[in-house]
Amino acid sequence: MTTITNADHRRWQYAALDVLGAITADAVALPPLAWRVATTAQLQGEPDSGTPADRLATLTEWARHLGIDLTERTGPDGAVTRHGHTERTAKNGKSVTIGLYLRSWPDDDES
Repeated sequence: MTTITNADHRRWQYAALDVLGAITADAVALPPLAWRVATTAQLQGEPDSGTPADRLATLTEWARHLGIDLTERTGPDGAVTRHGHTERTAKNGKSVTIGLYLRSWPDDDES
């Protein structure tokens, strides 16, 4: 059994940071996202400001930029979750998963 070390987690997090730098460097015209950087070579971007319509537009623009097909699911509480993911390769050769996520409620869409 392979033991995953703290050094492995750091290396994976550095890979995610490398990819984050690359995908944001060529997206200067897009609205910014709030990004979460995981120690498992994963990034999650989420619009965190603006009206509900602005947040959805931001998510859609980023999805188009990254080539992500978004899926939509309505939960039992009526909240709509939109999400999708893709992968990019960091300079160190590590594959990094990039996810986009937005959760909203139906009455938010009226704003």
